[in-house]
This record gives sequence, C-alpha cells and structure tokens, in this order.
Amino acid sequence: MLTVCKFTSRHVDGNSTPPTSGGSPHLQFHFFFVTQGRPIPKATNSIQQRLELELLLQVNVLSHEELVVGVELMANHTTLDISTWQQFQALPINMHNQHLVVAISDQCNEQTKNQLISVLQSQGFSTEFRLALAADISQLLAPMRSEQHVESASKSKTTKPIAQTPTSLLAGFSAEGVLEEDPEEQARLASSIEDLESSLMDSDSSPVINLVDRILLEALQTEASDVHVEPQQDGLQIRFRQDGVLQRYIEPLPSRLIPAVTSRFKIMADLDIAERRMAQDGRIRRTYRNRMVDFRVNSLPSRYGEKICLRLLDSSAPQLGLDKLISNPSALSLVRNLGSKPFGMILVTGPTGSGKSTTLYSLLAERNEPGINISTVEDPIEYTLPGITQCQVNREKGFDFSTALRAFMRQDPDVLLVGETRDLETAKTAIEAALTGHLVLTTLHCNDASSAIARLNEMGVEPFMVSASLIGIVSQRLLRRVCRSCRKSYHPTEKELGRFGLMAHTETGVTFFKAHHHGQEKQPCPKCQGSGYKGRVGVYEVLRMNEELASAVAKGATTDLVRRLALEAGMKTLLGYSLDLVREGHTTLEEVGRMILTDSGLESERRARALSTLTCNVCGAGLQDDWLECPYCLTARQ
Repeated sequence: MLTVCKFTSRHVDGNSTPPTSGGSPHLQFHFFFVTQGRPIPKATNSIQQRLELELLLQVNVLSHEELVVGVELMANHTTLDISTWQQFQALPINMHNQHLVVAISDQCNEQTKNQLISVLQSQGFSTEFRLALAADISQLLAPMRSEQHVESASKSKTTKPIAQTPTSLLAGFSAEGVLEEDPEEQARLASSIEDLESSLMDSDSSPVINLVDRILLEALQTEASDVHVEPQQDGLQIRFRQDGVLQRYIEPLPSRLIPAVTSRFKIMADLDIAERRMAQDGRIRRTYRNRMVDFRVNSLPSRYGEKICLRLLDSSAPQLGLDKLISNPSALSLVRNLGSKPFGMILVTGPTGSGKSTTLYSLLAERNEPGINISTVEDPIEYTLPGITQCQVNREKGFDFSTALRAFMRQDPDVLLVGETRDLETAKTAIEAALTGHLVLTTLHCNDASSAIARLNEMGVEPFMVSASLIGIVSQRLLRRVCRSCRKSYHPTEKELGRFGLMAHTETGVTFFKAHHHGQEKQPCPKCQGSGYKGRVGVYEVLRMNEELASAVAKGATTDLVRRLALEAGMKTLLGYSLDLVREGHTTLEEVGRMILTDSGLESERRARALSTLTCNVCGAGLQDDWLECPYCLTARQ
C-alpha cells in the first residue's frame, strides 16, 4: 500500500536563523511512505536530494539560490584561487572581518574539511561551514574557471609589478623569464592546471600562490637540480641543490605557512591534498624562457608536516655530445668505440644524479641517423631526441621496463635504451636482446665498473650470460668545477698529497688550486656567489671486456679479480681520472676527497700506478706486477 503525505520541514541548524538569501524558511514537499518490500523511489532532482539530506542529517542544506552570493563574494574578495576551491569542492558565501562562511559539498570528508581549515587559517581566516549539494557547487564554479582562463590570456599581454610578500625569498627578485604553461599540457589538461604566469603577474592573487611561483622561478634562475621544501620545528625550510650540494639561501618561512605552501604544490602537481599519510608522486610542467621544464614532485609525510621534493628536468637544454662530457682523450675514444658496436650490452653505473642519463643520450645522439631504428623506455623521459621512439613507463597499466623490452623486440630495433635495470626480469630481457643482435644501453646502481658484474649476479643473472653479452661498463661521477674567477693557487703538504697516494717530489711542477669560500663577505664572487665552485665536470672509469675478463666472469670471478684484470688491461680508475682533472685545474683535492676517495679506490689507483712500471727507478731491479714497492731498496713504485 502506497500513501502520499504532505510534510512541512523547517531549517534545522541549531538555531532559528533564517536563510541568508532567497528562499522561504518553510519548505513544502511530498514524502512517500512505502510498505515493506517495495523499493523507495530515488531523488530525481536537486530539491528532493537537498530535502533528503536535511531529514537525514538534521541540518540546513543550502539551495542553489543561496550559493549564488558566493560568486559575487569571490569576484570582490580573493582569498584562494578558483582551482583551490574546486579542489576542495567548496564555495565562500559570506565574509565578515576575518570570519569566513564556506559552503562545502555533501561528499566532503573530515580530512578535506580539516585541510581547508588549515589553508584558510594560514591566511588569517576563521571558518564556519554550511552544507550544500556537490552538483550545485560545481555548477557555480565551472563558469568562473572558464572566465579565469579568458582573463589570464588578456593579462599575459601586459606586465604588472610582482606583488611583494614579507618573506626574504623575494628580495632582489624580478619577473624576467616568467613561467608559462606548456601548450601541449594546456591542451591535454586545460581545466585542471593553473596558469602560473597569470597567477604570478596578478597582484590580487593569493600571497601563497605568488610565494610558490617565486620558489620555482628562483630554482630555475639559480640552475638548481632539486628543490627541498621541508617542514621543521622552527618553520618551513627551503633548500636548493646546486652542483650536487644542498644550499640554503633564505631563513625558514613561518610555520603557519606550512599547510598552505604544501597544499599549493600538491594542487599544481595534481596530487590528493586530503591524503597526508602516504607518499605521492606527481608532475608540474611549465615553459621557462621558451623552453619546456618538468618538475618531478614527491610528497612525504614527516613529523612537522609534508615534505615536498621537486626534481627539475630541463628536457630542452641538454648538453649532449660525448666530447663535451669526457675530457680524457683515451676514455672518450674508448666510450665511442663501445657505442659504435653493432650488438652487445653497455652498462652505465653510478649513484643517482651522477649524469648517467646524459651519457646514454649522448651515445644515442651519435648513433642517431635515418638508417638506425632506436627505441627507449624511460621513467621518466628526461630528454627529447628527434627521430627516436621514446616510451614512458606506466606501472599502473603493467607497462614496465621488461614489458617494453619484449615489445621492442617486435619493432625491428637496432639500438635499445633501458632507463634502469632494477630486477631480474629486466636484466634477463636486456641480455637476451643483446645476444640476438641488438645494441642495448642501460644503467645500473653500483659503486664502480668492476662491481657491476657482481650486482648482476646478485640479481640472479647467470655468469655465462653476462660474459656473453656484456661489452663494456662505464662508471661515472660528477665533481664541482672550481670557480676560475676566484680560485687560489697553492701547493699541498706532503700529508695532504699522501692521502691521495701522491708523492710530493713527483708533483713539484703541478699548480694546484683550492676554492675560495667567501663565507660572510659583503661582496662575494658574482660568478659562484661565494661557494667557490661553478658547474660540474664528469669523472669516468671505462672497463672494456676482453677474452681474459670474459672467461673469468663466466667462471664466477670475484669483484677483486675483475678489478685486477681490468687494471692490467689498462683501465684508468675514477680516482686516477679525477686527479688528472686536479692537475689540469678543473677541480680541487677537497672535491675529490668528498666525492671519489675511498680505501678500495686508493688501493686500485696505487695498483694501477704500480703496474705502469716494471723496473725500479732507483736500483734498476726488475719488479713483479703485484709488488707496490721495490723489495731490494724499499722504494715505493712510481
């Protein structure tokens, strides 16, 4: 039996205050009582949905007419940008002094509500919430978003002064080379990515938006490779990694800015701002001075808030060319010879940020010609090379390195590049490709060239497959270049030279340089800004496989044996290469000690130096390969 009853509802919100605008305090509606076993009809319009929520939650649900005042409020008072309100699915409807009444979606959870409270508190607002339908809020925000894009296009034609904020980050900052949205990204995500240029130039926009834009611009102008936004007990610390070393240029920002700044970065990277308990990955793409720049973003929950780390990937300005990277003629010739082989596997090893990708792309650039089919799989695609098929890893869809390699084998390839070999399946697939007549280039994380073979064995790759496919290993590091404008010449003491295995009497004709650390000087060097270093130079260790090495690897040779055989074949160690750079005035002993010097590296360099002489320079006695000093006159081998 179906009964139709008329029911009168009053607004229930804890008081008798009538609605802010438009609408009667009494609402007439029909409610259906349905007998058991009969389905309850669903709400078919917004009025029914709103009244169902009122009955269920016993609170007033704002109508569409009551939300319209929020449009006028946002037009007259800018608190947060429209994309932020869209992200929260919220709309301001009333503001008195610093008290803001906000309409939130009926689908809003407690975490999102707390996040919005934190963001508004950071800008000095106390918050009061009112409930509304998500569809009504979205309907009002959508046209405002479209109008903002039209205004952004018109504002980009004129230059306005950058709004000043009270932070020391903005001292001496200019608007030259502002960040613009990438056209391809704008076409793909036109409605979800904020126009950074318009927000930077708009003096009425939020101070937090301006602050975040300036952090990114400062990182680009200082040629930083990473940006660390770190919440600490005393405030928000911002550090840039320049030439491999983290630098802090400004004092910590106030702690109250932590939620707003981290939320702004997450919004730009299209991350979930309500999720603060898990790490997230995202990306920001912009153009800077007519070149495309990617910011790879990672958020990490920490004690005092979420830490944001950004890696800058400037894909349009790489320094490709082996002759620009490798200064040693013999090492350059050896690497080029390896890259010209028709098949086999080449490993490039080193820690994160040591330039492995640049070396691989330089090898590809020299092989890139119309008659060769080159395919790459990367995570992410760092450089864009014309004429090459480049693929991006998508683990959510099951498209990883090994899957891409198997697909490449059906694409008639000549040269393959695998961004990173990190598991057994990828390693085996790459080796099989090398054994079937393809040149495979890939990277591996290990300390030096000799330990790369042991790393493959640890993954589970059979030694005979490694010996059959591997043709060479390139291990590399990056050292800071000493600033040529303020460097100081000096002669190291015998103790300092001995720390690097050098003899004072053999280095008398060499001019050594050390960095001039300006410290608190009022006028530091304008080129290096007082750090004593500017730019970086590569250090390379090239191991070329020969018959003796391949035979030893197939029998399961240890790392020490592989290193000894490579040294006997003439391999120059990382320490030996870096000391040559010191003698040439490119870097300093201090930098070599920071990045290269290890006990095993020093022993390898001494052995390599000993193998270069077979007779004693003092008594003329014959020496054996494994002797580091003359047993007759006890003279160290030179």
